[in-house]
Amino acid sequence: MKNQQAYICRRVVDALLREDVRETVSRGRIVPAADMPLPDLPVQPGHWLAVDHLGDGCLWIPVRPCAFMQAWALHDLPLIWQGGDGYRRLDDIVAILALFRQGLDQASATHFDDYAQECLTAVEHGALCAQERQRYFTEANHTRLYAGLSPRWQERQLHYERLAAFLDHPLYPTARAKLGLSPDDLAAYSPEFQRPFKLRWLAVAKAIHFGPEAKASLQGLCPNFEEVGLDAQLSSNYTLLPVHPLSAQQQFDDLAEAHGLQGKLLLAPKSYLDVLPTLSVRTLAVQSRPGLHIKLPMAIRTLGGKNIRTIKPSTIADGHSMQSLLGRIAVQDADIAGRLLLTDESMGAHINHLPELGYILRRYPSGLEQATVVPVAGLLAETPQGRLVAEEMVQRFFAGRLEDFLDAYLETTLRTHLVLWLRYGIALESNQQNSMLVLGTKAPSLRLLLKDNDAPRIHGARLAARWPTLAAFVDGLQDRRIIVDDELPLAQMFTTITLQLNVAVLIEGLADIGHLSRRQLYGCVRDKIAALLTELARCGENTDLARRALLEDDRQYVKYLLTAASLKPKTATGAADVNKFYGKSGPNFLKESL
Repeated sequence: MKNQQAYICRRVVDALLREDVRETVSRGRIVPAADMPLPDLPVQPGHWLAVDHLGDGCLWIPVRPCAFMQAWALHDLPLIWQGGDGYRRLDDIVAILALFRQGLDQASATHFDDYAQECLTAVEHGALCAQERQRYFTEANHTRLYAGLSPRWQERQLHYERLAAFLDHPLYPTARAKLGLSPDDLAAYSPEFQRPFKLRWLAVAKAIHFGPEAKASLQGLCPNFEEVGLDAQLSSNYTLLPVHPLSAQQQFDDLAEAHGLQGKLLLAPKSYLDVLPTLSVRTLAVQSRPGLHIKLPMAIRTLGGKNIRTIKPSTIADGHSMQSLLGRIAVQDADIAGRLLLTDESMGAHINHLPELGYILRRYPSGLEQATVVPVAGLLAETPQGRLVAEEMVQRFFAGRLEDFLDAYLETTLRTHLVLWLRYGIALESNQQNSMLVLGTKAPSLRLLLKDNDAPRIHGARLAARWPTLAAFVDGLQDRRIIVDDELPLAQMFTTITLQLNVAVLIEGLADIGHLSRRQLYGCVRDKIAALLTELARCGENTDLARRALLEDDRQYVKYLLTAASLKPKTATGAADVNKFYGKSGPNFLKESL
């Protein structure tokens, strides 16, 4: 537990520096270690950040210069608080956050208090997941039955999703916390433990059910009323809706009372249909039907206190529209054809427009039986054998040549997303979890499989002017935040998702294991982007903003996840979406590679 406490503390302090929370970096002073006024300190970094505007004293943070995502990063614990009664060590995140809340009004201070509780949950959940990881690895090595080599492709995919779940989010510091899950819930329903369980079912009055009935939209997975313990005669007026086992009768009673739906929501007494949790927690793989996943709303929050995992009705429709749009582009564009695969998310339903009641059926494309599907989020995860997943893929599919794997990955990922941005005015929120690699022995040996494409940014006017037949797919988008009227949101999305999360995080991890130097690796990224921009410019695309933002500016946009999702309300940030709040503060690691 102490290791987890220190781990979470380091991650949170790094995020506070990265996002300049309480203006610690912009108002603080960098002091060389030789000028540090406090003697006999346990940590001797090269520099200290002196912050004297948080209260009656000075907070000294040991820092080191950094070129990835932030100019200054934490050197190590502890921090030092210098007050009127001397100085004291700070290596407890609750105490550190208490300093950061000083001087704030009560409403603002409450966000820091709530986040301190999230930190404690992250410590608790992290310790439990670390124990399960050790148990799983020991079991895998003892039995010599390696799931990564299973003849069944879904078992291989779920194994790599489980490994990805053990690896923390690279930037949000307390992603380990699944707020709303008890320790027992974590063991029963989280991807780290990946235990099978059965779904619950809700009988819903047909008058408030929007979408095809479950019998039609769930591909034969829906039970009969009798199979879940309900009277068969109910089927004339009710339809069945899958719900997560964590949902309770009281929850549905409260929803019914709040929205005038009394007597229209009946929780069936029996469970039905075996499923397994995937990396996204609320998306569940159907054990008996490889390639079918069900996404359900859950009353939990992940990646911040404001990120409650419901399913907005607009998400169902918009996801289908985006899938149709991307599918058409993948067919017509030679630069993407053959490289891009998409899940089918056209089936889903919701109840009376409530985000707490609904589902999406996700269908994986056919032909994956001989392929290995790996989430990008898991490439740096450790395998039971002690290698990284990326190293395992290199050995299995690229004859041990890391350079070949990296070139294939950069070519596929960067080409796909730069073409979508610069040719079609589309930037996808295809983060590490939503992006998967399809690896196999047949050419191309690496393809990109995207899911959950319901929250992109689209330059509507550009798409309509250049591709009027494609623009029809976005005319009916319900979440109008998707449509933007200039290119900057596309650049921000590409930089913070594709470049930073999906590429640069991988580069940092590969550099740490020493196959190639950080300079060499970033040089590969820069050269690939420069070549693609030159190619696209020759095809008539306007690459000016992309070249400037990606290769020439001193600073990159950085997503301020902690600030927007936990520490400040939307009224303070002005962000329409807590997952799209940016600051231009990250050193441009591609410019550094010159």
